[in-house]
This record gives sequence, structure tokens and C-alpha cells, in this order.
Amino acid sequence: MGPFLAVVRNESSYILRDRWYLVLMTIGAMATLITMTFTLSTEVEGVRTVVVNLDGDYYGRLLIQHLSNDQFFDAESAIDQADAERRLRAGTASILLLIPTDYSEHIARREPADVQVIIDGSQPGVAELARNRISAIAADINRQLLKERALLVDGLDLQTIELLPSIRYNPDLRTIVSVVPGLMGIVLTVPAVGASAALARERERGSFEVVISTPLARWPLLLGRVVPYVVIGLIDIGIFTTVGCLGFGVPLRGDPLLFVLLGLIYIVATASSGVFIAQFLQTQHAAVIVTFMLFGITPVYLSDIFFPVLSMPAWLQWLSPLLPATHFTIVARGILLKGVGWSVLWPNGLAMLGMSAIMSGLAYARFRKKLD
Repeated sequence: MGPFLAVVRNESSYILRDRWYLVLMTIGAMATLITMTFTLSTEVEGVRTVVVNLDGDYYGRLLIQHLSNDQFFDAESAIDQADAERRLRAGTASILLLIPTDYSEHIARREPADVQVIIDGSQPGVAELARNRISAIAADINRQLLKERALLVDGLDLQTIELLPSIRYNPDLRTIVSVVPGLMGIVLTVPAVGASAALARERERGSFEVVISTPLARWPLLLGRVVPYVVIGLIDIGIFTTVGCLGFGVPLRGDPLLFVLLGLIYIVATASSGVFIAQFLQTQHAAVIVTFMLFGITPVYLSDIFFPVLSMPAWLQWLSPLLPATHFTIVARGILLKGVGWSVLWPNGLAMLGMSAIMSGLAYARFRKKLD
């Protein structure tokens, strides 16, 4: 038992020396469990829906009331169809409902009335739920109208309204078309992991004093560690985009140069975060695990890639925009699937740029050319 206990003591002391690694193994694991529990919910609420009501009469208002009574929809009015189309393309709305001018008139004449519905298919799971809910609302209104008519027209059984959904940006609701752009953000965390591991490696090997003894200032030392991984990330963007388009049928409808530029900002944001985190850790192993958990695993659940953020509790919905991967997912889907440009994606681009500046500043402020 003596040798066995010696090994146990040695490994325990190794873990206890790296306090942040110990925190990861305990509190971090518990936080991951809690996050996964809440994100795996299938209840989606508050899907942004824009309504263009050109009818303005009783039956048009009745349809809007049915939408408002369903928690799945977060309905608001649009000025006109062009305004609603812009919101759908920009991602500030997921469903467009166009009620025609003669909608109530057709119903009053007991004629079929059609309503155009356009659904954003860049999130297939939400789009499928939306299509089913819209069909259910149409059935409810038809039953209500048929009950009224049964008293007047001898129980006439005729479908009155029909909501005609069409899917934009991913007409076949192929999950892989939606997932690949988001997964690019996950895979592009490799430069962050590499930069974090590179800095922690010097401490683990005991060669950190050689690094800090160089005549270089802090900025060149930090940039020298990060730049090679950023270049690798840029190469990866080209490879991943090519594989996604040719191998999985993901379209490229937007500006590829804009995609590379915003991808570069995302890589810098995650890589600078990795360098900052590594300065609190003593081993390369711990740096790799912590960085990948924060920027590789956490976005899988919180960045709208697989699990709709709308299905999560409010505190997780608030946390999601704090992750660079959330903004990169919006950027990737916007450029690849929708073909939108900077005029739409500038909030996400500025968010990632702000994260890059903040994390680079923190990494610089934390880095000291001396041994702790």
C-alpha cells in the first residue's frame, strides 16, 4: 500500500497546486450539468413574428389575437411587407405573416381565404415547430368559424382560412445546412486552445524565466505567441467554408471577404481570451481543458447551434450574447445562408471586436515579465 499511497499523494498535490484546475473539476463540472439541463428543454417560446395586416377588419384582428394568445409567438406589427422582409433577412424576426387586404371580405362571403406565411429556415427545429403551430392556429380558427356558420348555414363544413407557409434560406429544413456554420465557430476555437497551451507550456516546463528575460516588451511577447495561431485560424476558415459548401451543400450567398474579416475578429477574441485564461493556470493540460470547455463546449449549448436559445430560461438567454461564438454563429448563418452584409451584421461584428479589445487588454494587463 505504501507505493500506492505515495502515488495518490503525488497526484493530489499536483491537482491542489493548480487551484483553477481544481475549480474546473468541481464547480465547473456542476455549472456544466446545470447548463445542459436547462438547454435540453424542447419548450420554445417568444419566437419573433412580424405581422403585416393589410386587412384591418374583424377577422384579421381575430387571427392576430390567436397568435398573441399562443406563447410560442412574440407578435409585433410591421409597417409594410418590405419592412417585414428586412427584419426576416436581418434575423430580428423568424416568421412573417401577411394578411391580405380582402381577407375578412373573403371570410364574410364564406369563401376560402389565404394568408402568406414566411418562415426563416436557418434554424430547422424552430421552423418546423413554427409550421406546426401555424397549422394548429388555422385549424382552431376554422373550427371557430364553422361553429358560427353551423347556426346559420345548416352545418356547412368548409375550410375557410388557409395559412400557406413557405421556408426561406433553407427550404428543405436540412439540419446540416444550419449546423455547419455554427460548428465552424466551435472548430475555430482550436487557435484559442493552442495559444493558451503555448503560454502555459512555458510555465509547466520551467522555461518561463527564459521568455521574460528577453529584451522584448510585453506586447511583442504576447503577439508573438498569438499570431501563428491566428494565421492557422484564417487558413481553417477557408478550409471549413470549402468543405461546408462542396461537401455538405451549404450555400455561400454573401461576401466571402466579409466572412473572413469577421472570422478573423472572432479568432482574435477567442485567442486573446485563451491567453488571458492561461495566465491563471500552471499546466498546459489545465489550459487546454479550461479553454476548450469555455469556448468549445459551452457554445454547443448556448450559441443557438443545436438548441434554441428561446427554449432556455431568461438568465441563460442573457448569458448567450456574452459568448463570441453566439455572434459568430449569427454572422456565419447570415453570410452563408442569407447573403446579408455589414449593414445587418455590424452589431455582431462590433460585439466581437469589443470582446477582442477587452480580452486583449486584460491579457496585456495580467502579463508580467517576472515570476510569480
